[in-house]
Amino acid sequence: MQEKSTFKRSRLLPVTLAAFFTLSIFGSAKAQTFCPNENVFWTENFGTGTTTAPSADVINVLHSPILPNVGLNDGYYRIINNAQQRGDWHDAPDHTPSDVNGKMLVVNGIAETFYTRVITNGANGFNPGTYGTSLYLMNTQILGAYNCGAEQILPTITFSVEYSVSATGNNWVALQSSTANSVPQTLTPTWVSLGGVFNLPVAAQRFRLSLSDGTTAGCGNDFAIDDIKFVGCPEGGPLPVKFLEISAAQKGSGVTINWSTAAEYNNKYFDIEKSIDGLNWTAINKLNGAGNSNSTLRYSSYDAKPVAGYNYYRVKQVDMNGKFDYSSIVKVKITIEKTGVSVLTNPFVNNITVDFLSNINQAVSVRLTDLSGKVIATDRWQISKGNSRMLLDKVAGLQRGMYILTVTDSNNETIYNNKLMKQ
Repeated sequence: MQEKSTFKRSRLLPVTLAAFFTLSIFGSAKAQTFCPNENVFWTENFGTGTTTAPSADVINVLHSPILPNVGLNDGYYRIINNAQQRGDWHDAPDHTPSDVNGKMLVVNGIAETFYTRVITNGANGFNPGTYGTSLYLMNTQILGAYNCGAEQILPTITFSVEYSVSATGNNWVALQSSTANSVPQTLTPTWVSLGGVFNLPVAAQRFRLSLSDGTTAGCGNDFAIDDIKFVGCPEGGPLPVKFLEISAAQKGSGVTINWSTAAEYNNKYFDIEKSIDGLNWTAINKLNGAGNSNSTLRYSSYDAKPVAGYNYYRVKQVDMNGKFDYSSIVKVKITIEKTGVSVLTNPFVNNITVDFLSNINQAVSVRLTDLSGKVIATDRWQISKGNSRMLLDKVAGLQRGMYILTVTDSNNETIYNNKLMKQ
């Protein structure tokens, strides 16, 4: 049975219920990997146990032993197995998966560098190349559990890396830093992942990792740190994009292509490519990537002119240095049993663009009405078998608001009837 060491206030205010360097949020413990086949040089999970002890790596804040009815005050820390070192803080274990009585660094913060660690690799030192750092942090204050009023502040944690080409001395060179700004309070314990990858330009003997709090002492600057890691990236850093899925489906007269990514690193943009034979490809659209992300992102693109039969799609991902990779290939079979209609400009400003996918040459009638049924504009278009694009250009002078566009085919059957917004 896991024990815990916590401090309880005698009274809590009511809790109000409410619904590359990366910063990502996880509701539970989750492993962090920034590069494939990483070589772990050093980790810190603060051990296990139910008592607290000082650490030589923690500086500028004071260690606080566990005493009856004594919470963790401003400028003090504990290395302990539960985050609840004050009554309005989360009753939460450490981050390390499968730990029993696993410890974490819990701090009632002040504006200081509070942690530093020098990492060496024996006589070998560190070769030029790609390395990565990561840690997990949590705002220990329960959202709404204590009313700080205008004095409410949030922790801002900066993770810095320096290197030295000599084995001794104080000749450090700043390499990179990443910051978690104003880490939010939450209703449930939420770990935030902070870190990323960087390039070491020359051979080095030592690295120095430092953690700083950019927020002054006060109500709300309370946090926990766990699972600090320093790794080498022998394959040159993380994969630019980790695709989760890609799908395509007919929608109206066109095809919608959807895909999602689990992570992105230095991702510049996506090219959406199409083929009608699965061999020869043409880019039909381009979307910007997120740059850096460690959470699931979803994207969508639209092919306004599919052909009858099979249409093949793939997504080309291009990173900041021009390297690229492809998603898997998906296909959609377009069968034209009835006329498909898609409006490409909704909301519209000066005109309404309408795409058709038809199995015959035919005339179609177009009618735009207001919500009362008053006819605003009409037109009659001759569309061709296959793809056609038409323009209703009698709408530029309309007042802003909602309108209804209706399209009927050569048999006077309604093939489109939807609301459009004029901006």
